[in-house]
Amino acid sequence: MIVVKSSEYLEMKLKIRLSHDIADILNREARVVLFPAGHTVLWEGDTASYLYYIIEGVVRGYYIDNKGNDVTKCFSAENDFFSTEGFRISSSSTFTIECLEDCKCLQLPYELLKRIINSDKSIGDLVSHMFQVEVSKQEDRSKNLMLLNAEERYITFCKDYPHLHKRIVLKNIASYIGVRAASLSRIRKKQKLNEN
Repeated sequence: MIVVKSSEYLEMKLKIRLSHDIADILNREARVVLFPAGHTVLWEGDTASYLYYIIEGVVRGYYIDNKGNDVTKCFSAENDFFSTEGFRISSSSTFTIECLEDCKCLQLPYELLKRIINSDKSIGDLVSHMFQVEVSKQEDRSKNLMLLNAEERYITFCKDYPHLHKRIVLKNIASYIGVRAASLSRIRKKQKLNEN
């Protein structure tokens, strides 16, 4: 069995070569964790201490509205990072993160990441760029929710997540694009008829 080091996962994802010192720190302090499908990694209101890199699996972030319904905020899958705003603003989580599949993740303590970012400007710049990309994605999503109809939002979701739309249950996708599950079911049926 081939054992991949923590630093190697990050080098593959970030397409960089880490210095020997930083790779050594990562290999000592980061660890691979396994979560079963249905596991809650972090509850809304809890304080996060880790950033995760997904090696295998899918997670979803969601809010609970004032009627007790969960509303999907985001999805992350293989080769994505996930966490909450805690790393950026040192606050408790405003949403819950759950595993939709069995997940294998690299767990990176915030404290470790801050040390690495402070010791290597190029990694700090890379993390800053990743935050900007994430903000841009969230802005696009907000715009789509306001300007696109339900079918257009579903088509956009399938384009943005081509590897996920068949792995995630209908109610979670519906929640993410802001429609009822029954409406999304009709949209999917219509698309299948159009494909034939």
